[in-house]
Amino acid sequence: MRTVRLFGTAFSLALRGALAYRTNLFFDALLALVQLAASIATIGIVFTRTGLLAGWSAGQMLVLVGTYSLITGLRATFLDPSLADFSEQIRDGRLDAYLLRPANSVLLATTTRHAPVAVVQCILGVGVIISGLRELETIPSPAALAAWFLLTCAGLLIGWATSVGLASLAFWAPRLNLGVLHGAAWEFGRYPIDIYGRCIRQLLTFAFPVAVVTTWPARILVHGPDLGTLLMAVLLAAGFTAGTLLLWRLGLRRYTGATS
Repeated sequence: MRTVRLFGTAFSLALRGALAYRTNLFFDALLALVQLAASIATIGIVFTRTGLLAGWSAGQMLVLVGTYSLITGLRATFLDPSLADFSEQIRDGRLDAYLLRPANSVLLATTTRHAPVAVVQCILGVGVIISGLRELETIPSPAALAAWFLLTCAGLLIGWATSVGLASLAFWAPRLNLGVLHGAAWEFGRYPIDIYGRCIRQLLTFAFPVAVVTTWPARILVHGPDLGTLLMAVLLAAGFTAGTLLLWRLGLRRYTGATS
């Protein structure tokens, strides 16, 4: 409960800071709108040439793009700001500020700096999802909505685990920054994994599971819940989270901060 209060306080402080610069807030929101519009325009161009893309219709693709925008917005709001200079914190000893506090160090170090303006991307993503469902003339059942929510949470947890896991490699190589690699791999989630070859589909399901982030939630929202998919998503999220926590503990053993 204390961690939840700390998280809420951190977001409140970040929101106040963002509201102090309303012009920046406006242009950041405008940029998020333009980026999402560009993604939707790309879908429109593709579907002028074909009726289906690897079995996905235009409406289904809108649901997928909206889900991608939602989870990417959540990641940009709550995770990316803390991880932007993680390797630098390890090098110069600023990580001590989190390790010395009476709370979970990995959560403090990776989730307590926020960018509230990115919430706009989440709101826009929800709007695109609704538009896609309207085009499909589909009203998801309560079970489908619950399954979609569970998969969205699993996708966000995997996003956290993979980001923190790659960032934690800086304990062994402080000048290593794999954030660009993570961002490039995350971009695969803009499209359903069905469009890729078998080997890449396997990688995007088990090695870097962006399938859980976008393809599976969108598919379940349209077609209804699937127990096997839900179970696999939970197992992947749990496995990646456990692996990241283990990597964090091993990395702390090597860490020599300013107070060492």
